[in-house]
Amino acid sequence: MIQNYVRANSIPASLLALAAAVTLLCGSGCRSVVSDDRALETLASEPSPEQPKSLPAKLTSTPMDQAAKPDVAVTEAEAILAANVIQSKKNDFRPRKISSRGWYHEAGTPLYRAIPTGTHLWRHQSLERLLDQPESPRETLLAGTRSTDPEVQSTAMIGLARLGESVDPAALGKLVEDETTTSATKAALLEAIVLQPTQIARPVVSGLFERREALLSSVQIEGEDAVTLLEQQLWIALAAVSQKIEDDPRFIVAFAQHKPEIQETILDLLLVAHCRKVPEPIAQRFGTMSTQAIRRVGLWPAYLRSVAPIDRLLEQTRSADFPTREAATIGLGREGSKEAREALEAITENDSTLVQVAAVIAWAQLDDHLHWTRLAEAPSWRVRLAVAEFIPIEPRHQFAIEKLSEDNSRQVREAIEARAGMLVSRKSDDADAEPKPIERVELTPEEAITILDLIDQSQHAADESQRVKARQTLLLEPAKVLTAVDQAAEQLANYENDYLFQVLLPQCDPLYRRLEEAISDRPQLALGAARQLAQHATQHPLPELVVWRIYRNIDRFTPMTWPVLLEIVHEDQRPPAEAIVRRALGTDLTQVRIAAYEHVSRYPLPDVASQLCDGLEHEMPAVRIAAIEALQQLQRDGDRHRFAEMLLDSDIDVQLAACRALDHFQDPRGSSHLNRMTYSSSKTVRLLAVQSIAARNNDSDIPTLIRALDDETAIRSAALDGLSSLVPKGQHPGQISPADSLDARCAAWKNWFDRQASFQ
Repeated sequence: MIQNYVRANSIPASLLALAAAVTLLCGSGCRSVVSDDRALETLASEPSPEQPKSLPAKLTSTPMDQAAKPDVAVTEAEAILAANVIQSKKNDFRPRKISSRGWYHEAGTPLYRAIPTGTHLWRHQSLERLLDQPESPRETLLAGTRSTDPEVQSTAMIGLARLGESVDPAALGKLVEDETTTSATKAALLEAIVLQPTQIARPVVSGLFERREALLSSVQIEGEDAVTLLEQQLWIALAAVSQKIEDDPRFIVAFAQHKPEIQETILDLLLVAHCRKVPEPIAQRFGTMSTQAIRRVGLWPAYLRSVAPIDRLLEQTRSADFPTREAATIGLGREGSKEAREALEAITENDSTLVQVAAVIAWAQLDDHLHWTRLAEAPSWRVRLAVAEFIPIEPRHQFAIEKLSEDNSRQVREAIEARAGMLVSRKSDDADAEPKPIERVELTPEEAITILDLIDQSQHAADESQRVKARQTLLLEPAKVLTAVDQAAEQLANYENDYLFQVLLPQCDPLYRRLEEAISDRPQLALGAARQLAQHATQHPLPELVVWRIYRNIDRFTPMTWPVLLEIVHEDQRPPAEAIVRRALGTDLTQVRIAAYEHVSRYPLPDVASQLCDGLEHEMPAVRIAAIEALQQLQRDGDRHRFAEMLLDSDIDVQLAACRALDHFQDPRGSSHLNRMTYSSSKTVRLLAVQSIAARNNDSDIPTLIRALDDETAIRSAALDGLSSLVPKGQHPGQISPADSLDARCAAWKNWFDRQASFQ
């Protein structure tokens, strides 16, 4: 009987065993993601069912049917953003591969062209496909940031940064230091960090640059090319947050010790920064090298673009080798002399198309020429495309920008629209140019009330004939309408009158047309209109009704448009602007809160001290710094103990801001802390302390600066700069000049100090 039972149930048992094996291999979902051979090893090393993985204590007693289910949105985001994806569906006969290379370097665009045009050097096919979709990818990217896979999480955060969203640079920096992320992903993260405001990106980039040896060693296993590309991106990120790279010793000191690829990167960064005078150490480096040696190490084109003198450039613009001729042409723009300009004009008129493209890049180095209109009408679309990429988006070039926005080439139109956005005014057959606003007139109170009554009748009169008559009267007196609404701005801000705001006022003043676009539900249109209002506000105050309407519709603004909103009220002290700033003080958007704190620093507001004190405990150092500076301007003596507590902050820049605030109140604790920082074991801390001491311009700091002359090179240079500004020029050490070596100048100042001490 037992044999019959076994024989009867052998087939079902086999099927059950096969089903169990398939279930173990495929899992509960319908997708399987295998990134490389290591993933197969991981699957092979999974514990057997008889020896399950140990669970956390709080989960060990949870039944299987009550276990937490995976987040579907996160799973879908991982399937879209992961590299090397293999995706299968229930009805698929075999798995379907999704094309994705992960992050890779786009080597086709040179650095000196990529940075000015905002071209991303690091690409990701899956992410770019997602960003190109007509639907907003924001929700997918937000779900991707919750993934436990660092690669997916990094890609999602980079995508948000490229959308213009506010992303915490510190979080991106942690992913850069994560050893599980690849070198290409680390480089793309560095590129995303500098898309954030410079003030909050600078400390993150500087910290990563200081730890670059550890970062580079962590990717050594990927090969020398991966290490070089990551190191290049570190230099590019540092240049993006540096104020003046030709004065930054990190770019100049030890230039000759870098590998040729890094030297070329630094030279192109100097070119992008419009550095006219080549730093002396770099000039000396190439002054001792022959042409053959420069060519042999692969620095010949970079040398021509960034270092070569005018005679060498003029000679090489006639070279038969195109890369040499192109580099020399670009170098003419950097050189900028009258002779270089004449050569550029000749090249623009007579040379081949590709050399003329190089001439456009050279013209972009010169701010005061008048050739953009002529260049925008060049016969070659390649030249016009270069013009669209490099022309400054300024009112004086409006005609050339309009020509490019109507160009026959789709690539030219897309290039100028991507840069100018809504600022490019386009002419069409059915729309005339935007009219100028109508001037205001003087109105008596009775006349103003009459106009306001007509405005009310235009929308709310019971009789249609009354509404029509009121509208006809208002359209004939636009100047009186603008004057009347200015006088009753606060009351009209909440007034429900579609005819007034959507028809009448936009016809009287184009700013009201921009206002309606700025508070619309169309994100791209709202962003462009808000930028136009901000640009106008930098030259003329906006009508008060415009600012009040913005405040009344402030909930319509998104994380993308909120920063522009603070630009609109940047220099505005009127009540509606104050109301907007008060709302911004409590927002969760870091960039907006910093801008609000800066506004309070310029124009202190009453009753905001508690919100500023909350900023002292914010997780972002940049917010804490802005809060300290704003509190300082409130002139409250009771805040001194708060500033003293901030001297113990974990961030050096926050400590320095607290020192400045204490100095403002003449509290000696600030100067004492700066003095202690000069004894720090960290070179960076000592350098920042010496620079802050030099900026104080206090005679009592001379002994501290003299002591710093025995420190490392960068610190000694900062101390010398401080002494030169503190001590009147007539009292400087005799027989000292900038041409002397650093050691000689330090010795002269120390001898000077010893003599001064002996006289006292």
